[in-house]
Amino acid sequence: MKKRNKKDISEIVIHHSGFNFLNRFFTYLFHKYIRGWEDIGYHYMIGNGIFSKCGKIYEGRKIEFVGAHVKNYNEKTIGVCCIGNYDKKKMPKKQMESLINLLVKLSKEYNIKPENIKGHREYPGVEKTCPGLMIDMEEIREEVRKRLD
Repeated sequence: MKKRNKKDISEIVIHHSGFNFLNRFFTYLFHKYIRGWEDIGYHYMIGNGIFSKCGKIYEGRKIEFVGAHVKNYNEKTIGVCCIGNYDKKKMPKKQMESLINLLVKLSKEYNIKPENIKGHREYPGVEKTCPGLMIDMEEIREEVRKRLD
């Protein structure tokens, strides 16, 4: 895996797994043995309460290593995956609260502005709905902004 300078981190990318019946371990197996990566692609995953504790933050790939979650932007981003499919239903409140808390913590630690917190779908060339059609990225950025003030 490629190491990076933490000072180069300037954005956070939010994903959803697209599947409700998933956890960190299954994601690791899929990324390692199906995709052929050295580790899980995300830096963090947040449980949805089905095969993972709702709202629990699971560490993925170590932050000092470049992730594998948004093509052409991995070197400067932190990848956060919310387990579940949020195209047709809202994220559980506990999971959303954990996401916001994590975003605030990472924003402070890496000096990331709320406008640099993006959904995967907001990157050029991405045709996915990730982090889900029911996720309002402006609301998330605004909530992080409030908590940082």
